[in-house]
Amino acid sequence: MASRLGLPLAPVLPAHLCPVPGSLYTVLMGYKEAPVDEARRRFARLVLRLFADFFVSHRTCLTGATAPGVDLVLPVPSSARPGRTPLEAVKGLDALCVSSLSPGAAWAPRVLHRAGGGIGHMRPNAGAFAVPDSWRAAVTGARVVLVDDTYVSGARSQSAAAVLRRSGARSVLVVPMGRVIRPERFAAHAVFMNEPSAGAGHRPRCLLTQTSA
Repeated sequence: MASRLGLPLAPVLPAHLCPVPGSLYTVLMGYKEAPVDEARRRFARLVLRLFADFFVSHRTCLTGATAPGVDLVLPVPSSARPGRTPLEAVKGLDALCVSSLSPGAAWAPRVLHRAGGGIGHMRPNAGAFAVPDSWRAAVTGARVVLVDDTYVSGARSQSAAAVLRRSGARSVLVVPMGRVIRPERFAAHAVFMNEPSAGAGHRPRCLLTQTSA
């Protein structure tokens, strides 16, 4: 994917492994796609709690990954869904992300918008998103954290990260709640799930300390 973007891929710090099918995947799909309003609200509260738990459990790791601080926090834009991103509708997530990552940061979901380029599985596109002129000064030199619900191939989040870096961002870190894996479909995923570090709760090995969470 890096060759398609012409840049090294942005680092990714996932909160959980997310097997499909599985309870976490149900939550991360349900908060935006459940047909009943109350179900979407219930799943959204769970998403908020999951992010809160992750920020507390990995405070040291997050601080190390974002040192000396964070300037902008924003959700990865949807590749096709119109309007606001689903994470923007999770009540309290904006304040939680800012307070947990860096009190001086700004929650800035309007930093990126769709630009028309298509994104496919393992097919990122640096032309899929754009930084509006009104945000270019803020992005220049900024340390950015992109939050997302799921990370499958990474095409969408890596496309967003590439646009930010091409627009002058100093660094970009991707923080998805669930790194989607399909152990029933891919042998490598099944092997990884059987490692002791996968463990109960499907927490991945910490990318910074190389210990299980």
